[in-house]
Amino acid sequence: MNRLAEIILKHPKSFLGIFFILTLSAFYPALQITTDFNLENFFPKNDPTIKDYQYLEEEFGRDDNVIMVGFESDSLLTKDVLRDLKTITDSASNISNIKEVRSILSAQQINKSGQRLSFDDYFDTENLNTLSDSTKSALLTDPFAEGFLINKEGNVTAFYLEIESGKNNYSSREQIISELHDVLQPYQNSYEFKISGIPYYRNQYVQYLNEEILFYISISSVLIILLLWVLYRSVTGIIIPMLIVWLTILFTLAVMQVTGGYFEIMTSTIAPILLCVGIADSIHMISKYDDARLQGMDKPRSIKETLITLGNATFLTSITTAIGFGTLMTSDIVPMKRFGIYTAVGVMIAFLVTIFFVPSSLRIINVKHIFKDKSAGIFNFFSRSLKKLSQFNQRNYRKVTFWFLLGTIVIGSGSTFLRVNGKVFDELGEETEPIQHARFFSENLSPPFPMEFIIDTGQENGIMSPDFLRRIEAFDSYMYSFPEVERTITFNTLLKEVHQTMAPEQSAINEIPDNEQLIAQYLLLLEVSDTEFLDRVTDFSYQKIRVAAQIRDAGSFRVTQMRDSLSAYLNDQFPESKITITGSTILSADLNGKIVNSLFKSIALAFVLISAIMAFLFRNVRMIILSLVPNILPLIMVAGIMGFTGIDIKSSTAVIFTIAFGIAVDDSIHYLARLRVEMKRGASLDEALSIATEKTGKAIIVTSLILLAGFGTLMTSVFTSTVYMGLLVCLTVFGALLADLVLLPSLFYWIRPQFSFMKDGQQPAPKLEHVPSEREPLHQE
Repeated sequence: MNRLAEIILKHPKSFLGIFFILTLSAFYPALQITTDFNLENFFPKNDPTIKDYQYLEEEFGRDDNVIMVGFESDSLLTKDVLRDLKTITDSASNISNIKEVRSILSAQQINKSGQRLSFDDYFDTENLNTLSDSTKSALLTDPFAEGFLINKEGNVTAFYLEIESGKNNYSSREQIISELHDVLQPYQNSYEFKISGIPYYRNQYVQYLNEEILFYISISSVLIILLLWVLYRSVTGIIIPMLIVWLTILFTLAVMQVTGGYFEIMTSTIAPILLCVGIADSIHMISKYDDARLQGMDKPRSIKETLITLGNATFLTSITTAIGFGTLMTSDIVPMKRFGIYTAVGVMIAFLVTIFFVPSSLRIINVKHIFKDKSAGIFNFFSRSLKKLSQFNQRNYRKVTFWFLLGTIVIGSGSTFLRVNGKVFDELGEETEPIQHARFFSENLSPPFPMEFIIDTGQENGIMSPDFLRRIEAFDSYMYSFPEVERTITFNTLLKEVHQTMAPEQSAINEIPDNEQLIAQYLLLLEVSDTEFLDRVTDFSYQKIRVAAQIRDAGSFRVTQMRDSLSAYLNDQFPESKITITGSTILSADLNGKIVNSLFKSIALAFVLISAIMAFLFRNVRMIILSLVPNILPLIMVAGIMGFTGIDIKSSTAVIFTIAFGIAVDDSIHYLARLRVEMKRGASLDEALSIATEKTGKAIIVTSLILLAGFGTLMTSVFTSTVYMGLLVCLTVFGALLADLVLLPSLFYWIRPQFSFMKDGQQPAPKLEHVPSEREPLHQE
């Protein structure tokens, strides 16, 4: 750091020029970064969960490519409403990248025509009239229409836009949704349309995400600027830290875009995190610079002293924070892995920007110190309070340690109530439009959350066995024993309709034909009728059968319980068949299950790596333990608070632990580094603890206040996960502040570890009493 300080002091304008060029170069790629949200992208391509989902797509098509539009009308089946619906659906069918539009106007009734089957439209679309009572009754009890195209009461309907294969991406969906709104616009005064479906939710999620990223960067910046003004009362004290975090965010976004990254459910939080976390090192450096100037050092000496004293500590905090995030690279969850990589990169970018930009700026600006006399009262108050705190710790270190650890145990006991649970539509708050619209479908038609089953008999025509079909019927009944299951469609659903149409007397006795030849005959009739019904429930060789269920968004915890029970049932009842359970709901449930393993692995790895760094730095087992305690306790507290308040672990809240660890480790390392420096300079342990508490404590308080301001704004988000992040990180910051300034010094007073650089019998170096004035030359260290 001594050599680096000399280089920066000689060439400050060159370094600032380099930053200017890099800034211009980073603007374009940073502005090109995109946003997307796709559950499939959460998993590695060879993951079994994805393989099962792709198997469903290959055999029967996707279950996440339909946009739903519903509305309520007491005169739904009258001529005027039906004409409006026809105009709307005809226009919707012309929307770009829409393969098909299904509505009650395309619903078909199975009829007998001699010895053949006919599929006749319920409505004459050329001459729309009110349905007869018998036809209306048939429509409202049609298993393929009721709960899907129309409700039992006949006053709510929906139409469905199926997106073409290969076009279910953000840009295509955005165009579809825009054109759909144009189609619906002329009828907004007549009907209150509700739009839902997984594709729609994903794009709405992205819209909210984009708005919030800009909003929270802006509002957090404003709050941090106000706080810096209160603390420093100088333009310089605002510009330098804010330029550092803004440059950090800009460079990180540029790196993301150039390397193929984009904003998604996790990486979208990188910018707010870097805004809050990236400012800490600059605050520590500015505080040290001001201390040096107040002691009478001239500007070059103060800058050099700042780099020598804090350069290694800043590097160490950046490395440990980057490790905390970087260990997420071991995760099986792709967005979590990307989040870890890019946040770690951002932390190291913040270090590089800080270590070069702060000294270069301080060298060329014409100010003696950063904070103004008007704000001196605040820092004097901090100094007096921290000095009293140090004395209190020294007198009561046993009591402080006992009560702190006891409080952690009590709060941490709540972690026993933690559970892994996340919903498909989980991130947005209950009051948002997408969630309200999804509830409309769940309450009036069927919930838009699919659970799919493929039962492969292993032999051609295997599904024609009456025994097999009876077991399918029993399975269908078993599914309805779960209150979350709202609607199911199976091959049996179609077969029973055909049987009732062709042989009503026999169907009154046996809903399902008990004769394999009769089943084969019905299948032949369905084939020649060229209906799409058959393709939705079985394959062309009649070897596999599909069971499609619509369930409530019960959460991954409950979905996993249901899947385990259903899987056990199927394996018992169909031992000769291959069972596949998949669907978007399963993707979401499996995602949350994988998160726990990834989280534990990454945090354990972070502890190991950071312990290794501490071992190298201090070469003392007690010091390693002491350095990790204030970083572990906030995590335990966060877990306990989450457990007591019912906040579940899911894809978004899991990273809170990593963020908490990254934040907690920074200030404790700054404290320990200052303690080490003071003891090397000849101070006793008690003196060094007092100096570290008073001097480094001020910077810790300032950075904590900034973190509280920055993350506190997140609690106003429409995303529940962002609200939790803001709340829990703020609690973590407060817990880490207490741990670093109260618990950590108390532990030192109690345990009194020996430092590796103080050999037995060695006398401390004499303490330097004289501080060079500004007129004295800068000597070499």
